[in-house]
Amino acid sequence: MLHVVVGHGLRNCFLNAVRSIRSVAPDDEVLIVDNASPDTALRNELARVAAEDPRMRLILRNSNNLTNEKVGGLYDAYRESFDLAIREEFEFLHLVQGDMQVLWWDDEVVSRAANIFDSEMHCVNIFTQLLNSDTSFSDTLERPSGGELTRLRHYGLTDTGIYHLARWQEFDMSFANHEHGHAQKYLAQGFKVICHPWPTVAPIPWPAVVRKGLQLGREVVAVKPFLLKPLALEDISGLKLRDWTWLEDICIPWGWTCLTPMWTTDLHPDYFAARRQDAIAHGLLASLPRCERRGLDAGRFRLFHHLQHRPSLFKLFVSMPARELASRFKQRLGSASEKKSAARRKTNRTEK
Repeated sequence: MLHVVVGHGLRNCFLNAVRSIRSVAPDDEVLIVDNASPDTALRNELARVAAEDPRMRLILRNSNNLTNEKVGGLYDAYRESFDLAIREEFEFLHLVQGDMQVLWWDDEVVSRAANIFDSEMHCVNIFTQLLNSDTSFSDTLERPSGGELTRLRHYGLTDTGIYHLARWQEFDMSFANHEHGHAQKYLAQGFKVICHPWPTVAPIPWPAVVRKGLQLGREVVAVKPFLLKPLALEDISGLKLRDWTWLEDICIPWGWTCLTPMWTTDLHPDYFAARRQDAIAHGLLASLPRCERRGLDAGRFRLFHHLQHRPSLFKLFVSMPARELASRFKQRLGSASEKKSAARRKTNRTEK
């Protein structure tokens, strides 16, 4: 197994991801790929960490192609990582992005993945990431009956998880420059992305993101050894007994707080659409976002913990709800216009 962490900027998150892998998998090989971060201090720190660890290697890329405005040259970095892993004859590659944290890891994660690959010949990629509970309001997941494992409905290949490298070569697979490209290409060819029943990786909730080469939002300031609380042995044992685990079940911001249900990308109207669905399903009070406080020290709760890691308040309470309302209003106008057009056509036919 080769663990690969790919990141660009976002120093606190990136270093947290690297430290988390080394903590939970102390004897495994790790490859860090810095995708041309403009932060010199970050690159120097990554170089120091790698130099002190004989099982860790570092690639410092010098270009970040912005053809893809969302993720830049991310897939160029992925290709470089896969080429190295295949050249050195690793069996599996575990890919983690720089805004994630590995909460736990053990040999059973790998053996369970190997069993899944053996039973699903058109699976090259096993998803190891925890999904937030709002995913239940979308059609992202396909959860078959009869003991079959959950899979991602719209993906034949995704951007994170465990990859079977011999099969990757056998089927001559590759990443496109946009996520939708390889997701749909391999889905159309019959490939499946299976969700590991014991997810190990949590995206950092409410993250700062880099778009078009610019950072949007603020990074959380670490006040504990990791941004998220690693799982204890009893937590891992409990996770292995469940058939599904949501992000909010085990993701605990450590020493800070954030809104939950959590959000794991740049703020989008979908968050408010999910709150509406949540209210319909569970009632208004249950659907309202609240602060996740399990990771705060007893007796040391301060307002600062609420405020240090959050999206833009203007976006959260003004622009995003306005976009959601405008979208719904536009849909209603379109529906009303279509009904009028249909009635007009019916009248014309009657008159004729």
